Amino acid sequence: MEPASETASAPKPATRIQPTVDLLLTATNNANGTTSTAPARKDVILSTSAGLIVNTQGANAHAEGQWRLTSVKYARSTQPSRVLPSGQIDLHTDLYRKEAGVDASVSSEQLALTPGTQPDAANTLDTTTNTRLSLSPFYTRQFDNDSSLLARLKRTWIHSETNSSQSSNAVNDNGTEDKHDIRWERRPARLGYALEATYSKSPVFSSAGSQQNNTSLTRRTATASLLYAVTPELVIGPILGHESSDAEGSSLSGVVRGADLRWQPNEHTQLKSVLKHSVFGKEWELDASRKTPWTTFGFNSRRSAETLAPQSTTASTTTTSASSFAAANTLGAVARETTSGRMNFIGRRDGINLSAGLSRTTPLIDGNALPPPKTKEYFFSAELIHKLTPLSNLTGGLRWTQGTTTSTITNVVTPSRDFTARLGFSTKLMSDTTATMGLKRQITHNASTTPTETTASESAVYIGLGHRF
Repeated sequence: MEPASETASAPKPATRIQPTVDLLLTATNNANGTTSTAPARKDVILSTSAGLIVNTQGANAHAEGQWRLTSVKYARSTQPSRVLPSGQIDLHTDLYRKEAGVDASVSSEQLALTPGTQPDAANTLDTTTNTRLSLSPFYTRQFDNDSSLLARLKRTWIHSETNSSQSSNAVNDNGTEDKHDIRWERRPARLGYALEATYSKSPVFSSAGSQQNNTSLTRRTATASLLYAVTPELVIGPILGHESSDAEGSSLSGVVRGADLRWQPNEHTQLKSVLKHSVFGKEWELDASRKTPWTTFGFNSRRSAETLAPQSTTASTTTTSASSFAAANTLGAVARETTSGRMNFIGRRDGINLSAGLSRTTPLIDGNALPPPKTKEYFFSAELIHKLTPLSNLTGGLRWTQGTTTSTITNVVTPSRDFTARLGFSTKLMSDTTATMGLKRQITHNASTTPTETTASESAVYIGLGHRF
């Protein structure tokens, strides 16, 4: 009977690859983002996308995600036509007894270059395409119910390229990022511990036209933490260790100290937080969430030393839900702080998504010849989805951002603001075919313009058709 049980619990091999085709026709009165002091250029933009939705499950491997290529053409040649990749596909393989294997992923996304603005899926103006390819061999072993070992090597190849020929922030960068980690953990029945060593090396891309070589941020840390179970649901403990780092030619080393807290009273509520004081000052990670049958609440806060913008959490992030400073590549090593809260309500016929937060960066190294600027951004977004019929939905969204960029050389503060409102309608024509239409109004105070050229506005209408084979 035992072999039958093992066979029943093993995943059944299955492969599902679903082709997709999407067409989007957008008419805009300001395709080139012209401010109020210059004539705007009207254009009609045709976006044609072909993609695949992948979900494969094998005995020792599985892959899932989506990938698409989008051809963007401008009828009046306001911007150059482009073919843009987007999406993310993740691969997991078990090579030895489900203990050793390799994870891999490829992702690509279009991101805003100008702080305080968001990329538009129908317009390549002032955007860059970030593509990442990651390879990560790992070894993990569960020695007993409480003791585990995890060792992981990870290398990521990064390519960033500006989509618009008119952008003043043009980039064409290539680099690699390494993140290696080994961790031994003894989970506490009452008292436990964890030992961890990490190594990371991230590229610091020089600004376009600066004639400077790219540098890097390298961090080496070793920490030990004591884990004390106050209750089965609450675990706390101190963290102590040492760090040695190199940032843009400066070497730093010192003690790492902090605290760890984990609380999960039930399967619907959890809180995880780590607070450290490293050679770069305070760093922390906090993640809290609460789920009910109708509502999901979440709060995230993070501060860490970084050189690159974090990758989007999903390949299809909506345009009403994210910070834009977190999108553009960072020029230089910075301490990046992001704090955000979200609330999602799902009713019988209505859905509401709310999010708000703060993102800011400060240079890590004082006295650098060309330090990166300080940035700060506040954002708020709201999205409403109303089911008109079993086949039709009405959607509306608002997004507001306000940010500043402060030169660390001249202390000149440049503000930026962006407001976008959207209204859309979608209906299923057939089980696998959906038609969409809608309109958008956007007003942007562009941080790159002069005081007399501060405001750009755009009105656009669109109609689209999508089919899943």
